[in-house]
Amino acid sequence: MSKRSGFLRHTTVLFLLLAGGISMVLFSVKYQVHDLEDEHSRLVRELEDERRALHVLHAEWATLNDPARIQALASEHLNMQPIQPKDVVGADAVLDIPLRDIEFNESGEGVQ
Repeated sequence: MSKRSGFLRHTTVLFLLLAGGISMVLFSVKYQVHDLEDEHSRLVRELEDERRALHVLHAEWATLNDPARIQALASEHLNMQPIQPKDVVGADAVLDIPLRDIEFNESGEGVQ
């Protein structure tokens, strides 16, 4: 009986150590999962914030690219007029455009 009693004692100690080790691992995994859930929640909030910001940027882009607004700004600041048919010339008329004389400095950059 003493052999069996010693065997049961060793087996009991082994199982207690195994149970303690498993509980420590489970405890560690529980907190890792908790940390990952917190990080997931933070990332979801950040993603939603970025989606809202992107929505605002799309709305601003649509406003800034409004053709009527661009035309009003162009006429106010650029003093541009639509091209008239008389302003359109053929390719041969390009040769009649006078060339500017450009002087080059020592570094090879053009100086007007």
